[in-house]
Amino acid sequence: MNGTSRHIPLTVILLLTLSLGACKKEFLDITPNHYLTEDNFYKTQQDFLQAVNAVYGDMQNFILDAHMLEEGRSDNTTYDTHLDQGSLGGTRQLGMMDQFRQTSDASIIQSAWTQLYNGIKDCNVPLLYLKNTDIDIDPALAIRLSGELRFFRAYYHFIALQYWGDVPLLLTPVITADDAFSIKRNPKEEVYAAILQDASYADSVLPASYTGADVGRVTKGTADMLLAKVHLTRHEYADAETALRKIIGSGQYALLPNYADIFDPASKNNKESIFEVQFKEGAEGESSNFMYQFAPVGSHGTVIVGPGAGGGLNIPTLDMVAAYEPSDLRKAVSVDSIDRGGITVYYIKKYDHDTDPNFARTPDDWTVYRYADVLLMLAETLNEQAYSTGEPFDLLNQVRTRAGLGALGSGGVPGQESFRDTLAHERRVELAFENHRWFDLLRTGKAIEVMSAYGAREIAHPTLPPPDFLPFDGNSYNLNADKLLYPIPGNELNKDPNLTQNPGY
Repeated sequence: MNGTSRHIPLTVILLLTLSLGACKKEFLDITPNHYLTEDNFYKTQQDFLQAVNAVYGDMQNFILDAHMLEEGRSDNTTYDTHLDQGSLGGTRQLGMMDQFRQTSDASIIQSAWTQLYNGIKDCNVPLLYLKNTDIDIDPALAIRLSGELRFFRAYYHFIALQYWGDVPLLLTPVITADDAFSIKRNPKEEVYAAILQDASYADSVLPASYTGADVGRVTKGTADMLLAKVHLTRHEYADAETALRKIIGSGQYALLPNYADIFDPASKNNKESIFEVQFKEGAEGESSNFMYQFAPVGSHGTVIVGPGAGGGLNIPTLDMVAAYEPSDLRKAVSVDSIDRGGITVYYIKKYDHDTDPNFARTPDDWTVYRYADVLLMLAETLNEQAYSTGEPFDLLNQVRTRAGLGALGSGGVPGQESFRDTLAHERRVELAFENHRWFDLLRTGKAIEVMSAYGAREIAHPTLPPPDFLPFDGNSYNLNADKLLYPIPGNELNKDPNLTQNPGY
């Protein structure tokens, strides 16, 4: 795709370095005009293209780490306890998060805050200057770029809401020190209203598709998918249905016949893909490293071909492996295992496409939205409005049939509640390891019930033995409503007295 570079010129980085909630104090002492003036940037079409491309780079950076706070939070994955048993750093933090014992000083949580609000900042600055009348840019392109930026701004705010609840709503650049230190958490309803406004605007101006080097940029379907996700999370089922039917009615998307092809780097931006974060293996610095993060520790030469022992940061649980039906074709595509000293260690296979023996880099994109999710979400919206033996089953069975499974009918799924449970299971195995499960548990109100039961099973029969420095005890998987949100990072509270902490931390 043209313009997902994370390595933009230093001048652009400096120009985009404005302070936000996650800003460093030293930037606040510098006159903002040193970085952001009409005299030195945001005048030409190329300036704006560079700035928007930098936002795609922000998305690359965010998605490389997102699994830790999303997939790893759920019953789908855990972490490889074979990591250094004496570690008190990142390994301990993963363990604390896995057992719902995280604290506000966790660098993983701070990093997520910084990445999300850096992305929002990088949207707000060019959006401000796109309003100028003296810029040298094609008007149609200016509108499209505004749509792309407002999609990302909505997306980042939506993720932040699901992580922390009430969060700062930032719709304009933070320019002065007073601005930076007056940031506070906005009620989630205000944030949702802004998200819906941004996503609706993006939907109204973005193209249905692109050609050439622009393939992979956000589209009308991408915006509709965000709208559907937001409405579904808010239990606004009729509105979610409207957005999903627009995607289906566009004729742009379809299920691929072969599940494995969705994740094959040779078929990027395929017919099923609605939005995927673009990566490219090579020396340009545009590669991903998912497999190197996910591979079990010590799996070099058996799972990964390049340097490194394997990160072990996203290991499928026994619970997840057992969720696949015996004849489900998705299992062999999604998970595999190695034997490590007599212990079976599972690993995610979807992103196992590394080919370079000299560098820990892979060509795999990360699919954020795809068409199978549209079908399952539409089935959910219809079932929540009224149980029906017609269309909801047809939608569900399209996904199951591709997986080699038999169609389900009302005989085995006789009512609304049983359809909910069936759909939740189908979403889990269809979208496994794609960062959907934890958000699904949150929006359906099932997180405490499901994760408490999973925790009891994990303690009784652990996927991997817990490390010496973090054994299972009475605080492991001890969930309540407070633990469904992450703590506001302690560093942010120290910098801004207007920010408040979530209950329970």
